[in-house]
Amino acid sequence: MGKTDRIFVYIMGLVLGSLLVAMIMNRRALKEEASIDPWVTHNAAAVKAGADPLPDGMPEVIQVGKILDFGTLPSAADAQTKVWHLNFDDSYPYVRVVEHLSTGEFSYMAADQILIELADGVDVTALLPMLEALELRLRMFNRKDQIAVVGVLSTQIDAVPATIEALQPYSELFRSVGPDMIEFK
Repeated sequence: MGKTDRIFVYIMGLVLGSLLVAMIMNRRALKEEASIDPWVTHNAAAVKAGADPLPDGMPEVIQVGKILDFGTLPSAADAQTKVWHLNFDDSYPYVRVVEHLSTGEFSYMAADQILIELADGVDVTALLPMLEALELRLRMFNRKDQIAVVGVLSTQIDAVPATIEALQPYSELFRSVGPDMIEFK
């Protein structure tokens, strides 16, 4: 095989390999685009159901969010809080806004995850049986700070408190469990 033949084979291999990689990446991107995000499907339902508009007392960055879901907790008859699930395109995608009706105060947190502060001596791997039993997903963890971030049980407005309640039988594994709060500066 001559030198020009080797160069030709090398270039053909490079071109074919590049095409193959491009096709695989394109296929993956199309598959991700085709998957339906359950939070987005709530947008149409929230608008049709006549969700309350966001109150004026909220920060401007919250006012631009799209309402995905709205409701009162613990129930419509005994409302103690109003809850909005919002979607943002450019920043954290799913935010849960809670208005406490007795005080008028607002709290802002992630709508799709909670924060667990692990007990002393407990490794994040000890959470796996609990997570499997509750069908929850470990999103990220920090061994140094003993913190784990876990997805919630559902996309409903009570998902954050319901997930926190579901974790209570496993309280020996953590110091605290709560919403992943968002602070504005």
